[in-house]
Amino acid sequence: MYGMLLESIQHFIIERYGDDAWGTVLRQAGLANTVFATHRRYPDDIMTKLACTCSAVLPSPNTPEDYMLYFGTCFVKYFTHYGYDSIMRVAGRHFRDFLNGIDNLHETMRFSYPKMLSPSFYVTEEHDDGCLLHYRSKRVGFTRYVIGQLQSCGRRFYATEVLVEVLKEEITENGCHVIFKMTFDNQAAKQKNTKKHKTALTQNIAHINSATFLKVFTFSIIFNKDLVITHVGETLNMLFANHPLIGSNISSKFTLRRPQMDLNWDNILCLQSVIFELESTHPIRRVSSGRSPNAVISPVSPEATRTLLLRGQMRHLKDLNAIAFLCSPLLSNLAEMCSMGLYINDLNMYDSGRDMVMAGWQHASRLEYSIEKQILKSQQIADNLKQLDQWKQRSEGLLYSMIPQQIAVRLKNGEDPINTCEVFENVTIVFSYLLGFNEMCAEFSPMELVKCFNSVFTIFDAIVDKHKVFKVETLGDAVYMIAGGVPDRRPDHASCAAKVALDLVEAINIYKLPTKHTQKLHIRMGMHTGSVVAGVVGKRMPQYCLFGDTVNTASRMQTNSLPGRIHISEPCQQQLKGSRFVSVFRGRVNIKGKGQMNTYWL
Repeated sequence: MYGMLLESIQHFIIERYGDDAWGTVLRQAGLANTVFATHRRYPDDIMTKLACTCSAVLPSPNTPEDYMLYFGTCFVKYFTHYGYDSIMRVAGRHFRDFLNGIDNLHETMRFSYPKMLSPSFYVTEEHDDGCLLHYRSKRVGFTRYVIGQLQSCGRRFYATEVLVEVLKEEITENGCHVIFKMTFDNQAAKQKNTKKHKTALTQNIAHINSATFLKVFTFSIIFNKDLVITHVGETLNMLFANHPLIGSNISSKFTLRRPQMDLNWDNILCLQSVIFELESTHPIRRVSSGRSPNAVISPVSPEATRTLLLRGQMRHLKDLNAIAFLCSPLLSNLAEMCSMGLYINDLNMYDSGRDMVMAGWQHASRLEYSIEKQILKSQQIADNLKQLDQWKQRSEGLLYSMIPQQIAVRLKNGEDPINTCEVFENVTIVFSYLLGFNEMCAEFSPMELVKCFNSVFTIFDAIVDKHKVFKVETLGDAVYMIAGGVPDRRPDHASCAAKVALDLVEAINIYKLPTKHTQKLHIRMGMHTGSVVAGVVGKRMPQYCLFGDTVNTASRMQTNSLPGRIHISEPCQQQLKGSRFVSVFRGRVNIKGKGQMNTYWL
């Protein structure tokens, strides 16, 4: 399908739900950063994927079938941006005229969308309250989409409310055949059937003989009720000199491309107002030019390898009880015409065949260039969006490494930072300190010092991520602070923090400095459990901070610890009771600002 159908979905989803919702739909459908181009062709299943994804992602409680119906109405509203509403308004005086001419409307669009695989529609059993509409398509799964289009066209262009009911839906090897029961005010059909002509020809026109008819309509084919060809126009007769048409069944010489139906007498009589397309089953014979041997002509192969595509109208000749297919060849450019041995004067003057070939030759390259530019531009936009998405993910990753994701999302949505502050009744704070920091500052060069601590804290960060605790901050004097149970509340916060503390001690014991210095690093640690207030403070370089006596006490546990040991408070030890962790009573320790406290080694 062409991109314009998908553009219509994008336009109205964004209009109704916003850009973020549409971006989510594309990602969930596996189409992230896709930019649909009007004249680019896309797989048919994209629309059904979008319907399923919209049903799962968007807030409206609609099924995929509901969204396919909605997509159909979206397309009818959207193509007014391209001026196609003008064509729809002149398609007929009444809705019945529109239904009978849908295939012809598709033909008018084929010049802008040459590879369009349009469905076929035809009307049967017409009456005052509606009709039956047959829909045939090579695509399956678009029934609800078509219903949305039909109802929207009736309402929008003919002020007619249409009730559509599916009477039959048959899946065939070539696609699908659906019969719709169309219920609407169809008084126009009654008027046409009962209207009497008030004028008459004042003079009978003499009949013309078949030879004259076939000279006028050089691409005509006449066949009888048995579909046996009885007469052929002069030019067609020359083209098919190697495969004579007269006396053959038309279905043995041609395949029906449009409309999509069985080629039989009754169907043709019902569809005399519909454009037919027949394609020859055999390659045609190149007509001799009659030029001199020295004439310069286009370099084409003398052996014809092309089939001929004929487009025109079927008309019933009551006097002969035969059908005349009044047609013209479909030629895309002068080169194709020349390859068949045809010339401009072989084409009919009374239709637009000559003009279309000449105009197509003049404008095809310009149109092709414009389409290529549009496709290239859409691809550039898609690439830019993909790159933008990559940079967005990087920036969000950097942001979430400094501020918890759920807090960052609230700030991005415009929430005041002070509103992010919360009370956490039960969290565990861990402080660690690298011993010998002052001595290292005196001995190491600034770059060596930065390299050393960067490698240490990178190891620490990996351990923190592994155990799902929050890194609060890193201070310049080699202090590393983490917290369990904030900003995500969890009952096992003390156990998570204890795992991290033990892993940090083990990591430092085996760590080797990435410099020429041979001294060994040591770590001392402290832990305390209690309540804190956490939130983002400041508007310039905002930071997620923890406040409260629990933070101070945990820091005091660290300053009163020993190298390679984890010093924990009694509340923290009580929190770890019944777990796999073993603690040893250290005794009563005088803690600055707190006095004597019972403390433990982990």
